[in-house]
Amino acid sequence: GQKPTPGVYKPRFFTPHEWRTVRVLTDLIIPRDARSGSATEAGVPEFMDFMMIDRESMQPQMRGGLRWLDNRSNRNFGKRFIALTAKQQTDVLDEIAYPDKAASDVSHGVSFFNFFRDLTAAGFFSSKIGVKDIGYMGNEWRQGWDGCPPAAMQRLGVSHELMNSRIPIQRG
Repeated sequence: GQKPTPGVYKPRFFTPHEWRTVRVLTDLIIPRDARSGSATEAGVPEFMDFMMIDRESMQPQMRGGLRWLDNRSNRNFGKRFIALTAKQQTDVLDEIAYPDKAASDVSHGVSFFNFFRDLTAAGFFSSKIGVKDIGYMGNEWRQGWDGCPPAAMQRLGVSHELMNSRIPIQRG
């Protein structure tokens, strides 16, 4: 029943530099496109900040991963990740975004990026923008339902008769 406080969100976990990095990185993972808004527009950074406070066990991986990203950026280009050009940022992420192709010396970066990408997707697809993006139709009243489509039933190897049969429950 509480209304959000208007104004700029103030992160509780992330430092100002980390916050800027999280906002850039989430939008690189899920940018705005013709169909929907970006990860930041969906509130993913705020979701991540909440998750870091709620799940303290995730904090070392998040904080360490963001540091790894800056260290790798400094090593490759002499600047922190958020100061790189878009191409340079993509170059750094390409090293860690494809686990099967990644070099062994970036395994910590791969682990972090997988974690971060999963958290970005969870935040986005549970947001109002993300739910609309995937066309989720749950939580809506439907006048009628004809059951599972025949093609799906055939693929599953079941029939409506089997689905509607009553199996007695034995109680001990």
